[in-house]
Amino acid sequence: MSATAVTTALSACRGVGVRYGAGEAEVVALEGVEVTIGAGETLALRGPSGSGKTTLLHLLGGLVLPSAGEVAWKGRSLALLDAAARGEARAAGIAYVFQGANLLPSLTALENVAFAAWLATKAEPRPSMAPEELLALVGLEGKADALPPELSGGESQRVALARALAQMPELLLCDEPTGHLDSDTAGRILDLLWALRERFGFALVIATHDPRVAGRCERLVELADGRVTEGSR
Repeated sequence: MSATAVTTALSACRGVGVRYGAGEAEVVALEGVEVTIGAGETLALRGPSGSGKTTLLHLLGGLVLPSAGEVAWKGRSLALLDAAARGEARAAGIAYVFQGANLLPSLTALENVAFAAWLATKAEPRPSMAPEELLALVGLEGKADALPPELSGGESQRVALARALAQMPELLLCDEPTGHLDSDTAGRILDLLWALRERFGFALVIATHDPRVAGRCERLVELADGRVTEGSR
């Protein structure tokens, strides 16, 4: 990897390792990870359960810090930022779609999206779309007042996408976004996700065990036992 590729990467892991516990109880979640993500590209993290996919997503988003190596966002090491500053960096440029949507259960669909928009604007004032527009964009204008328990799995994931877009992210991290959905609904969610990426231009990283999901991405990183082999298509 050239020095230019590292400095121009939107996000980069350099020799990253993550270990939990100590002694005989120590668990190696990741070791020697080298991954870069350029603006606007699509990348799949594929591997079985326990391979380190979610840990790698959390590293890229600054939710956890590495035990070894460095994770950089726009050329700046996340380890140099305190927890509050990492949170602001996430709100200003990195968004998540979790496997189970992870909506705030006491807020309506519209309020979930509006809350994310407020956090993003607070972190870094910039143009954004109205929450109502975002719900309409994912086809849920009629569900604005629905609480998460009143939504189907597919509808919840659509709200999660609208919430992520409220941050106007440069990087969208998705952890098994179709894992709990039937094949037809999963296909519609993926079609929507790619259409939104085409429109807004964010980089997309998806953790998945499904080769059909991975096959849509430009690049593939295979994980096994915390180690990765990076390839491209």
